Amino acid sequence: MKRIVSNLTLAAVAALGLAGCDSGSGGRPNEPVARPNEIAVDPSSLAAGSNTQHHFQDPNAGTGINGITDPTQVVAINQTIGSPEVVARLHSCGKVPYASLGNFLASRGVKIQPDPAGQQTAGTLYAQGGAALGVADYAGRVAEMVVASTSAMAKEFDIFVAAGAEIQQNLATSEACPGTTIVDSTGAFTLDGISCIIGKPATPAHVTLANQLVQAAPDTNTGVQLAIATLLEAAHTCE
Repeated sequence: MKRIVSNLTLAAVAALGLAGCDSGSGGRPNEPVARPNEIAVDPSSLAAGSNTQHHFQDPNAGTGINGITDPTQVVAINQTIGSPEVVARLHSCGKVPYASLGNFLASRGVKIQPDPAGQQTAGTLYAQGGAALGVADYAGRVAEMVVASTSAMAKEFDIFVAAGAEIQQNLATSEACPGTTIVDSTGAFTLDGISCIIGKPATPAHVTLANQLVQAAPDTNTGVQLAIATLLEAAHTCE
């Protein structure tokens, strides 16, 4: 499963972030241009791919914000992304609190209790992954982590991957979206189903990318579950 995740989902996580932010005119003239199904990476940028806002680290680019010397350029770049509220959300997002993550999964049909048989279900990973997810240590007077660490991100993605099968099976009877199916009778993703798991109105691009991931998988069920995990990761992290 880890090999499948590595091969099929890492690029898709960045691609499904298209609903988050777009590089637009923020790139430099010589920046690589992504062809279809390809992610361009500028070595002087901290962005995840061609569809996220670039934060240039070029020491020769000047002393301005993110290497841009003209403040009006910064304003123009942000305007291509969206309103100030959208820009602030995309560039100051924190970790999903541990309790909120559990409530979200439970409301989408995932059992967040450990599996009695000891299987590595989403509930088991969630219940036993508190330390990695940065829960508060009240005895040690340590508050819950607000910025996601590498271990927290990795654990969260493991949970999303494990939750894919339960969401696929239980979304229609879930508390959050009763009567909503994640895929239709033909096996194609639905707008309503994706909207339910990402927490905002889905676009046709979400559906297209999710269905492409299913087609690239070794079988339909695996593809649906990995696409669900990818949608969750793209929507609920800063990627």
